[in-house]
Amino acid sequence: MASTTPTLDQFPEELLERILAHSIDHTHIHAHAPRPAWLRSPTGTQSTRLAPLLVSRQLARICTPLLYHTIHLATPAQAHLLLRTLTAAPSLAAHVRCLSLAGLWRDAAEVMRMCGQGVRVLDVTITNNDEDGHGQGEDVTGLWREALGGMTGVRHLTLRKPNNVYLSLPRPRSIINALASAISGSDGWTQLQTANIAFKLSDDTPTSPVLSPTNIFVPFSLSTPPPPPTTTKSTATNGPVTHLTHALACAPALHTFATHLPSVWNVAILGVSANPRLERIVLYSSSSSASSCIASPYAATQAQAQGIIGTGLFLMEARKHARLGELIRAGTPILRTRARTMGSPCPSPERKEEGREGRGVGLGLGLGIEGVQV
Repeated sequence: MASTTPTLDQFPEELLERILAHSIDHTHIHAHAPRPAWLRSPTGTQSTRLAPLLVSRQLARICTPLLYHTIHLATPAQAHLLLRTLTAAPSLAAHVRCLSLAGLWRDAAEVMRMCGQGVRVLDVTITNNDEDGHGQGEDVTGLWREALGGMTGVRHLTLRKPNNVYLSLPRPRSIINALASAISGSDGWTQLQTANIAFKLSDDTPTSPVLSPTNIFVPFSLSTPPPPPTTTKSTATNGPVTHLTHALACAPALHTFATHLPSVWNVAILGVSANPRLERIVLYSSSSSASSCIASPYAATQAQAQGIIGTGLFLMEARKHARLGELIRAGTPILRTRARTMGSPCPSPERKEEGREGRGVGLGLGLGIEGVQV
């Protein structure tokens, strides 16, 4: 009786999906920098992630959700091409689970609106201008507000901004306000579990001694004294950071909050610590890898193993607040200063003998034993 060799289509589809996930891996795409144009591939024929989709209809049906699971849009052209693809085949948007956007482009907002509630991981980089040939110079704040409001299935959020983008400018302020409104809205992000703010938060309340609300384009100008504090509970006069921290403090499922370690004390992180469901606060330095990694369910806790030095001005003031200090200790390893000191020089032989004699005398006096020899 001749033995029959099993073919690929006889394998269970669940097993094929696990095997093909390694060839269409969505986690290694952005782990390394792209290969330079002058550096050739070590192999003669360069394989692509699209190759399994061209084998058969069965593999194409299995690989399509894997291919669209994680989408990273680094340029406006990529956002425009993806929007054109999703417009032609709207069913593909249902496969997107992780969405990373390197800019605030109009086409990127349209992609977010089409993906909607299916996105679980969202990574957004705040930029100051469109940098896009499609709708350049057009105010897309309303479109972004609508897109963020419809993404109620987000569980892991990462918010970034370059160093040359200031939160005192109109566009970053409007986007952060739109994000805060989406989180705390009536149909808000009730499933949000982790939030990673990959830049230093600053206090922008009306009574802040650093930021004057009447001079928002000069964030560190103290030419105009701040107005007296008001007794109203409305947050309309609060800045975008305060609006965002209030929204995170009300998120019902948020258990992990991560951000850069502030240089000086401010009440932004203290406001987030008021969330009763919060379990840990992860603070990391600007050079930590957690601020540059792609959004993932574990991106907010990747800096825990590095730790921070516990002698900064912010940590010294944070110890006065019991709830905030407890959350920081739960999520951030604090390194003692002695652990970072340089090694002392080796003592000379004469000092070694003196040290041995001193230890012998101390041992005899401390224990009350006569005739102790070293």
